[in-house]
Amino acid sequence: MQGLKRIAIYVAVAAVLALTFMAYLTPSFLFDLANRIILCF
Repeated sequence: MQGLKRIAIYVAVAAVLALTFMAYLTPSFLFDLANRIILCF
């Protein structure tokens, strides 16, 4: 049971990292993110 829980955590972390990487491949997302960061200052 302990090993299954660890594998589930690894799969969840890998999915979040994959989604983050896919978001950074979209140029409009990067432009929007940069604008939001600049507008904070």
